[in-house]
Amino acid sequence: MKKFHLYLIALVIGIISCTKTDTPDSETPIDLSSLTPEVTSKGMPTGSVYTQQVGAAGGNVQSPDGKISIDIPAGALSANTAIGIQPITNEAPMGAGNAYRLTPEGAVFARPVTITIKYGGDMKPGLSWIVTQKADGSWLGDRNTQTDETTKTLSVKTTHFSDWGTGKLIDFRLAPKNTVLKVKGQVQLYVNGFKKMEPAGDDELVPLAPLYKKNADDDALAPLPVLLAEKMEQLNNYKLDFKEWRLSGQGNLKPAGSRATYTAPDKIPSPNPVTVSVNINATNNGKTTKLILLSNIKIVDADLYLLLTVDGTTYEYYQYGFNGSVPPDPNNLSIANCGIDDNLLSVAGTHVQNNSNMVSSFALSVSNPAEGTVTLKCLLNNGQDDAQFTLGSQQAVYDMNQIIRTPIPGPGCDDAAKCANMTITFTTYENKWNGKVTGTFSGILYEDKPGFSDECKSTIAHNITGEFNLVRAN
Repeated sequence: MKKFHLYLIALVIGIISCTKTDTPDSETPIDLSSLTPEVTSKGMPTGSVYTQQVGAAGGNVQSPDGKISIDIPAGALSANTAIGIQPITNEAPMGAGNAYRLTPEGAVFARPVTITIKYGGDMKPGLSWIVTQKADGSWLGDRNTQTDETTKTLSVKTTHFSDWGTGKLIDFRLAPKNTVLKVKGQVQLYVNGFKKMEPAGDDELVPLAPLYKKNADDDALAPLPVLLAEKMEQLNNYKLDFKEWRLSGQGNLKPAGSRATYTAPDKIPSPNPVTVSVNINATNNGKTTKLILLSNIKIVDADLYLLLTVDGTTYEYYQYGFNGSVPPDPNNLSIANCGIDDNLLSVAGTHVQNNSNMVSSFALSVSNPAEGTVTLKCLLNNGQDDAQFTLGSQQAVYDMNQIIRTPIPGPGCDDAAKCANMTITFTTYENKWNGKVTGTFSGILYEDKPGFSDECKSTIAHNITGEFNLVRAN
């Protein structure tokens, strides 16, 4: 039987929506022999290169901001060499904090040099390490990373240069942080990690190979099989203790150690969304870190929806007529729709009470829609894109026209108009009738109140975010 070792390199708590009515008691183990190291693109430069000459006598090279230093001992170099440090984006699996390109890239030292990088943010002592990327795009983590909590630094010894950065040994999160679930639906929470492959030769660098690849629609790795969950207590250096799962709100939560299943109630609860939390004690080499993880779950009436948030207030619109769905109350209609005309896609919602009293409406139009992220280009920028929100019977209108009014000598104002900043991401776009259209949007819309022009007042900014799961009606 093939010998393998498991080592808990990084953990992700992921959420996957499902429509099953029951939760399986066991999971099918995966074939560990087929795992391959995680490969990503190289980091992009975020600053200029700092260089310093170091010779055979050795020396210390430190970046101008003091976030990384390289200690080169005597005898590591045989001749004067320009040592370079350039900040880059951190593309490592579970990468967090700073990353750098060290040059000459591929340089090999006769004696080990020490790389020291400051850590910060949400990185925790004892649960973080230094990682490096190989030429083929795969990543290695240094299991001999030293942590100094006083200086908040991580240090490793190496004999070569490449791209180096900081990352998390264990990464805890409920992902997505916010999710949408239909009434009576279920959400399952899992733990994931990496398999430890054997280090090459005497090097302490070990490749990172995810047990499951990322799902296209998820920002976390897929669920961990029961295999690793059963092995957790047998790991020498790491231990996870899932102390308590809690549900704040209506519904049902069924915990099972490192995973849990939430079932939504049969009608929209109040308050909405509900919150699921879990308390975890993570122990690494005798040091315990206590964590509380949260996930907000929005309960909706139908599978097809447009959810809009304006200045913190949420407006819900549903696309009925598909999947056999019908409006629950004909006197309180909150309807969403999605259609296309001359390559201009519209996503819209309207809430009407008693057949005539409009509560709110929203419309967003995008030319030449396609999967990916775009910035809306309104008429002021010679584009066709648009977004508008109308609130209540007073007909307060927020749109993409930002008007900046500046007083000038004498009567009147100097008016300057420009497009609002609004982006939309299509995670799914099926260019056909009844095709699936999903995504998110965010930005700012502006309100020009009556009298603002006479008073020389600029338009008022309103924060807009939203998500949609719709089908094209034409």
